[in-house]
Amino acid sequence: MKRVLIFGGNRFVGKQLSEVLIDTYRVDVFNRSGTSSDDRISVIQGDRNNKQDIDKIDFDKYDYIVDMCLFFPSQLKLIMDLVKSKYIFVSSAAANDRYIEYYGDYGKDKLAVEDMLVDSNLDYVIIRPSYIIGKGDHRDRLNYYLKSIQNEIPIKIDGDGQNKINMVFSQDVVNVLHNLIKYWVRNDNRFYYICGNQSVRLVDFINHINKKYYNKNIKFNFNQKDAIFPKNDFILSNKYTCRDLDVSFTDLYKGVDDYLQVT
Repeated sequence: MKRVLIFGGNRFVGKQLSEVLIDTYRVDVFNRSGTSSDDRISVIQGDRNNKQDIDKIDFDKYDYIVDMCLFFPSQLKLIMDLVKSKYIFVSSAAANDRYIEYYGDYGKDKLAVEDMLVDSNLDYVIIRPSYIIGKGDHRDRLNYYLKSIQNEIPIKIDGDGQNKINMVFSQDVVNVLHNLIKYWVRNDNRFYYICGNQSVRLVDFINHINKKYYNKNIKFNFNQKDAIFPKNDFILSNKYTCRDLDVSFTDLYKGVDDYLQVT
């Protein structure tokens, strides 16, 4: 049975991925909390910024590594010479050249890690998710809008709300990662966008949800810099991801329907 190491693996997408993989693979997780969601998952407790903790990992025994929580080039440097397996880096669509300036150091650091991988000898694939939403989201992105609508709390919007954003459900990210491990498909650029089928105007999205489920008197507070989404457009395509990895993506509004039934 092949073995997978997940950096992270104790919340949201990493947790869901480990629970999907455990029926087919031996799964280990490396995280600071030392926890997993299933007794069949082996846990290595450690801080990836600490070389002594990294030394706890026997990299030779893994067939695949999924790195869910790599944010800085310094973190990749600690493991680059140790990785012998196929390696998946969960980057971000914030590293896209068109949008990177809106995301500050976060997007720039992700891109710097990508550039290091391109220059390395690792057998890697990069995925660039858009805004991930769904059950277990510790950032509470979708819930913020749902709860604000339900309780008629003014909704913070950066800009005028006419920018288009892209959201992808966690189960679709898990499906992509699962198929990457299963088939190990790579295009020439070695990266894939993991994003919803449509980018929508934020105000239109909120109004649609309100009309369908709540019919409340909602109010927008525009030009709020601390809003969840920045005011830039975020228009992406999953065309090549669907083609190469044999996946489909959940329709945004159908996904919200399912989410509300679950929660």
